[in-house]
Amino acid sequence: MAEQKELYMWPSHWGRPVAHGPCGAVSSNSVYATRAGLEILRRGGNAFDAAAAVSLALAVVEPHHSGIGGGCFSLIYSAEDGRFNAVDGRGTAPRNATADLFIKDGVVQDEWKDLGGQSVAIPGLLKTLEVLLERYGTMTLADVAAPAIRFGEEGFGTSYTGALTMDDDSVKRKLRLSPAMGRLYLREDGGFYRFGQRQRNPEIAALLRQVAAQGTDCFYQGPIAERIVSQINRRGGCYTLEDLADYQPKFRTPVRSTYRDCEVVAFAPPSGGCTVIEMLNLLEHDDLRAMGHNTAASIHAIAEAMKLGFADRSVGLGDPDFVDVDLERLTSKEFAAQRWAASSDRAGDYAAAEDIEAKDYPGNTSHFSVMDRFGNAVSQTQTIRDWFGSGIVVEGMGFVLNNAMSDFSAAAGTLTSQGLTYGSANAIQGGKTPLSSMSPCMVLRDGKPFLAIGAAGGPRIITGTLQGIINAVDYGMTPERLVNLPYIHVITNAQGLEVEYGVSEDTLRLLEAKGHHLLRNTVNQAMSTMLTSVMKVGEDYYAAGTGRVDGCGGALLPDGNAVLEGISQEI
Repeated sequence: MAEQKELYMWPSHWGRPVAHGPCGAVSSNSVYATRAGLEILRRGGNAFDAAAAVSLALAVVEPHHSGIGGGCFSLIYSAEDGRFNAVDGRGTAPRNATADLFIKDGVVQDEWKDLGGQSVAIPGLLKTLEVLLERYGTMTLADVAAPAIRFGEEGFGTSYTGALTMDDDSVKRKLRLSPAMGRLYLREDGGFYRFGQRQRNPEIAALLRQVAAQGTDCFYQGPIAERIVSQINRRGGCYTLEDLADYQPKFRTPVRSTYRDCEVVAFAPPSGGCTVIEMLNLLEHDDLRAMGHNTAASIHAIAEAMKLGFADRSVGLGDPDFVDVDLERLTSKEFAAQRWAASSDRAGDYAAAEDIEAKDYPGNTSHFSVMDRFGNAVSQTQTIRDWFGSGIVVEGMGFVLNNAMSDFSAAAGTLTSQGLTYGSANAIQGGKTPLSSMSPCMVLRDGKPFLAIGAAGGPRIITGTLQGIINAVDYGMTPERLVNLPYIHVITNAQGLEVEYGVSEDTLRLLEAKGHHLLRNTVNQAMSTMLTSVMKVGEDYYAAGTGRVDGCGGALLPDGNAVLEGISQEI
């Protein structure tokens, strides 16, 4: 009998070109920011230098997501000392802020909480970048700020999200309240910049030139600080000059756990990293790989883990400088086993675990990931919270201030604008950091990071990062694949299980039979789970950004060229 050859239709076994190279990689929500980071790597900078360049570039080209008027969580790995660190530059409440900051006559004032000077946390981004450069970088602030300054002066194409945000009712409201915001972010004829249209911001370019030359003290002290404080207080804030002058980012100990054959390192509270780890610990009780990717069985298991994690987060977490968070219990395998026992084959809603509430002692976005050829890694999430933050612009400075104070509990049990509720552990207090969903993570094999990952998208940051790690570890996906497959999101069963387009109708019907209340995204909707990740595979670094929005991964080649999402380009 003749030997039968296996036949394939050409070219069924081609691999799609993806961004990878041996000299480091960057993944961000903007092609401009990714190119800025690769430019710094090409010039000999390390991951910390590149991270600062990416961060500042995003501040210019993505002012609706993040910027120097906001803050960040930066999870870093230094190959030189083999250590991880979590740098909390989120920004804190001003010292005069009290638990009733948003309350008048017993009623929460949404206008104050979301749009007033009361909503502004101390902007921590610039100080954090300076600290990272001083401790771990090899370049000056002027070196890494150069791409961002260039984008501000010469212009940049308006991003997809930058265009669509302008049609949002909350942004239109901010424009009505702040003529300065309109002068900064609208065209000369008063219209919106549409996708691809070129815009400039010479004001922020001039400010960054000054900061690069003089250091960040010129932002946190002196005339610039006086203008910031005056503008915040004119809109109802309670700032003093000392709030800015005394600000320093906080170094926190990352939380760690194992998942399958890997170790996961995540940003500590007040971030969402602790919740990512709890969800992963819960899911170790099921064999997701055997269930298959995005089957009814695997989606059900992941959804139940999400709901359990959010239930415990709602009362168990706060700023550990102000409340006693039981981190050891929340991230333990034993706790996860007890909590998983509460789940079943039916969709459920869950109360927080007993005695998990944090005790008082006698808290919209952009993520990027960077790895360099020296073995360093950075996973950083930065935000001004809502689109264009509070909408408060400091005239002539070229940036908008955050509204991160609205991540505090205005009152225990009050729903935030992002659909979350918190207890008294996240009450407002001067000097305290509000809780955040930002969850920069790294995944290790053999003690070294092989994946730096995180996301943007409010509470979908936690659920998106969770699924990105699952896709990498359980299903063996590399960044370009793991970020772009259909994702899910759920906080409570009552709020509904959001399912991105691409999951089969047969699967959705099985989920409904289990009791899930489905929120189906249509074919033309993009879920705001915006992952970016870099992975080391062998000697190469792979990068990708989510195709849901403006994401762009890029890797550096030995000849100084870069591969940007499959396209070779000179930097």
